[in-house]
Amino acid sequence: METRKYVDEGSSEIEAIDVQFIRPEALGEPGQRRFRLLVVINGHTVIAWMEKEQVGRLGELLLDVLERLPDVPDEPEATEASILPDENTADQFRAGRMELSYDEEDDRLIVVIHDIEAEEETRPALSFRLTRAQTRAFSEEAEALVTGGRPTCPMCGRPMGPGPHVCEKQNGHFHAD
Repeated sequence: METRKYVDEGSSEIEAIDVQFIRPEALGEPGQRRFRLLVVINGHTVIAWMEKEQVGRLGELLLDVLERLPDVPDEPEATEASILPDENTADQFRAGRMELSYDEEDDRLIVVIHDIEAEEETRPALSFRLTRAQTRAFSEEAEALVTGGRPTCPMCGRPMGPGPHVCEKQNGHFHAD
């Protein structure tokens, strides 16, 4: 497990450690789902509770950064199957500001997540490093989660529930079936 020190955008030194396990999850029924990010680092589980848009955007941005990087030979994938997160961990927080960077020397993407309820100058609640394979897998899972919810209205783009949808763009006259 590699540990590196980095300087975040607030010029504070932070540690980012290679992730053993990472998975975005949605709990509940579409329209009532709660989203979270489960991360295991050195056998310790951290859960970051996120908005749907945060999960989706993190996946998109990580993939965007990955696609801009020069090609390198594929490294053997580490197995995550034997690592199970502790879903009852006390180390949980609500995600706020996020930062991304890249460690060129070790070819790792770095994710830094701040607790939304913490003071601005407070150290990040979570920082970790991802391999390219972990980044791709996370991005695919995040996209599947975000698109697996309620269908969106073709007119206004808002989610449609199980009942009738009253579209604000059509002054309530567009009823999707």
